[in-house]
Amino acid sequence: MTSIHHTIQHTTLAESLKKQGQPVQLLPLETDLLLQRIKKGGHSGEFLADAFISSYRPYELFEHSLGEIMKLDAEAVRLFHEILHIRFTPNWDDAELYDLEQEIIQLGGES
Repeated sequence: MTSIHHTIQHTTLAESLKKQGQPVQLLPLETDLLLQRIKKGGHSGEFLADAFISSYRPYELFEHSLGEIMKLDAEAVRLFHEILHIRFTPNWDDAELYDLEQEIIQLGGES
């Protein structure tokens, strides 16, 4: 009787993008626009603030349904995608992301 071993390889998004030649267009975060939208408030401001906090601090739960994206305008959807890419765009800076997180928290963006 022979034993067949299957090796499951898990790769990160960054590894997968590098291997596949970056099939997804990575969008750099428009921080000024993001802050404007959060300051404006409303559903999209709260959604974007919570998305950023959860993306920056992965242990923070994102307590929205992804179906809520249907309530966002095109600009907010683009910002959401940019948030998803914050650690994959070239030249991202953790210190800048931390400062942005702190500003969002001060605006009341932490639910």
